[in-house]
Amino acid sequence: MIERRTKKDEYESVKKGLANGLDKPIDVVAVGSWSIFDHLFQVEHLPQPGDTVKIISPSEIVESVYWGGCAQNNVVAAARLGASAALISVVGQDFHERGYDVYLEELGIDLRGTIVVDNEVSGQSFIFSDPNGNSICMSSMGVAARQDEFESDKDLLSLAKVAIINYRFDQFTLKAAQTVREAGGQVIVSGALITGPGFSGLLVDAAHLLVCTEYEIERLIQLLDLFKWTDLFKRGIQALVITQGDKGSLLLTPDGEIHIPVLPPRQVVDPIGAGDSFVGGMAAGLAFGYPLVHAAWLGAAVASYVVEAVGCQTNMPTFQQAAQRVRNYSGPSLI
Repeated sequence: MIERRTKKDEYESVKKGLANGLDKPIDVVAVGSWSIFDHLFQVEHLPQPGDTVKIISPSEIVESVYWGGCAQNNVVAAARLGASAALISVVGQDFHERGYDVYLEELGIDLRGTIVVDNEVSGQSFIFSDPNGNSICMSSMGVAARQDEFESDKDLLSLAKVAIINYRFDQFTLKAAQTVREAGGQVIVSGALITGPGFSGLLVDAAHLLVCTEYEIERLIQLLDLFKWTDLFKRGIQALVITQGDKGSLLLTPDGEIHIPVLPPRQVVDPIGAGDSFVGGMAAGLAFGYPLVHAAWLGAAVASYVVEAVGCQTNMPTFQQAAQRVRNYSGPSLI
């Protein structure tokens, strides 16, 4: 289990956050390749082996394909908040054919680092969630499986204040993280590093901030042969965010910890994408110069909007909307 610590001054110690390279022209760059098209289904219950399960989503949702992808979700969240954002990802020619590129460009997202591979298709995910918000995802990775054959755009990465490193965890994403760190930007590594065991330790060494679920961090500690989560700080990370679903998140530094609550949405329709949007919103907050705890509140506000509609990017808020929701919940002032 995650070790808990309580201190009277933990808010003051945690809120200082990370040092910012505020002289860089791009606020947020998101890196990583996985599936980028989502098929979303709500079911009566998640299946057991041999089950036949009824899909209860309306037919128009069953027949729809939604924009997705961890890195894509990150940059859309950041761009909607007013951040300058860039995407580095390996995608297929259907990225053009389906108009995903046009949609992102209309949001002002820089696609210079997006590698479009002709005669290949992008990955697709089939995501099933139950009425309680539990879900399973089955993905066909498409050309994302070949990510390691390509090189990320080092010039673009060197311009980033904050970089979010997502799946897949391999040489492509490792080099991206190292490039950003060497250029003085902040590096957030988000997701299950256990899925890239040969690169996990090196990515931890390149990161300023790790974002994981409690299960993911426990498995990472085991993989790296560490005794407890505080040992990660000896590897050079400055902060750790443990996401806890409907319980919010726990922000940890060597000096203390603070809980970031879930901000109540108007309704909960679809939980898929909340984690990616949380990280994208938090990264934008760091790029804007907010202390880490305030940036995490901003991320929580973004996530609270995302769950109100079907699709990871359907209901991303503006900065004013997110800041107002934080204020409504008696959080820190962001304006």
